[in-house]
Amino acid sequence: MDRFAKPEDFREFFKATYGPTIAVYRNIAEAPEKTAALDRALDELAGDALRDGAMEWEYLLFTARRSGAAPG
Repeated sequence: MDRFAKPEDFREFFKATYGPTIAVYRNIAEAPEKTAALDRALDELAGDALRDGAMEWEYLLFTARRSGAAPG
């Protein structure tokens, strides 16, 4: 998913669908200040990358190929 109308949409998408984010929110559910801080951090992350509705991320793609005969 790489298109969001606003940073809050990014946050809500990850809160609802991305396992690690769901787990963190579940673990801090009893700490409203931590939940609010995480909300702000995700909004800031998205705001920094959101350009005209699209997320402009930099990432490293690493591929490898096994050389030689397969073990066995």
